[in-house]
Amino acid sequence: MSDNFELLKSDNYILLFEKDTFTVGRFQELCSEQFRSKISLTQNKSMVIFDQLNRGFYLENKVFINLNSSKWESVSEEIECKLLKIGDSDWCKGKLRVKSYVDFLPEEYRGYQYNSQSF
Repeated sequence: MSDNFELLKSDNYILLFEKDTFTVGRFQELCSEQFRSKISLTQNKSMVIFDQLNRGFYLENKVFINLNSSKWESVSEEIECKLLKIGDSDWCKGKLRVKSYVDFLPEEYRGYQYNSQSF
């Protein structure tokens, strides 16, 4: 995979997949709905995994490493599409890569503020 991909954040772009078009925002909404649907079907298993990851661990039964969040990231295969920036007259042919990630913050850490001055 190439690292020359541009992050598409705004609705100033239209994506074209064969005959179907979406604004970037609508495409993100539809992807989010699919991810939410898949997660809700396996929510219990997912939460157990995150719960176990966030419990922390001991190094050689001496030093406790407290983990306060976990991150899961997924990347799609590259998808052929065209991109049009609103206001431009020509479509740009290229590949789209969808990335998703899930951050989990345990309830007991909500509101916690890191203070670098305390070290």
